[in-house]
Amino acid sequence: MSTHPHVPHPRDLLAEVTRGRTAFDRGHDAVLAWLASHVLASKLMFDVALIAPLLVLPGPDSLKITLGVISGSWIQWWGLPAIQRSQVAADAQRDAKANADHQALSHVAATGDSLMEGQARIEALLTRALDQWARRAGRGPT
Repeated sequence: MSTHPHVPHPRDLLAEVTRGRTAFDRGHDAVLAWLASHVLASKLMFDVALIAPLLVLPGPDSLKITLGVISGSWIQWWGLPAIQRSQVAADAQRDAKANADHQALSHVAATGDSLMEGQARIEALLTRALDQWARRAGRGPT
């Protein structure tokens, strides 16, 4: 479907917001997003974050403290990136909805334009018909 000049696409609006960012910033964000969604939110990371504290139970206290400081908890290692991964999926759904809404609004705007053109043609025909009727009746143009 073609776009309407009075209906901006959401992608164009977002491009205006991010126009000042450099290519390095956009690439850096893309790499971090990929790492968070494909590495940190993976099943392997879930297993490592859950099992690593159990493996150090028979070890010395210093190792337990070190692992506790580094890992914090398994929810931070796995849960938060997993939530981010679900947010990425939700963003994709919102993008699809924005595309569908843009197509619908473009269709509505194009239909409205064609209706207004049709109304203008009908008005011109009626005006011409009334002028012809007035001339025939001897009253002159109205």
